[in-house]
Amino acid sequence: MVVPRLPGGMRRFREAATETAGFYNTSGFVDDTRAFASIPARHDLSRRIDAGYLARLVLEHRISQHEAVETAIDLTYNLPKTAYSRRSA
Repeated sequence: MVVPRLPGGMRRFREAATETAGFYNTSGFVDDTRAFASIPARHDLSRRIDAGYLARLVLEHRISQHEAVETAIDLTYNLPKTAYSRRSA
């Protein structure tokens, strides 16, 4: 049985996107799939990839644990909310 290497590709994407744009120039995980049943699994995988990346940054002493927690909250809630909130005119 061949196991897909999707998480490796997602890790490489997170590294490249963060190196180029930083965390705060993204909108978090956005899913426009029509496969409604797969949305929770896709969000879970994305959050695990981001958490692993943040954990590595903490272990390498590139960010503090507090910064990692704040960034995780921003990636999962604040950035998508900001990107897609309706602004009144």
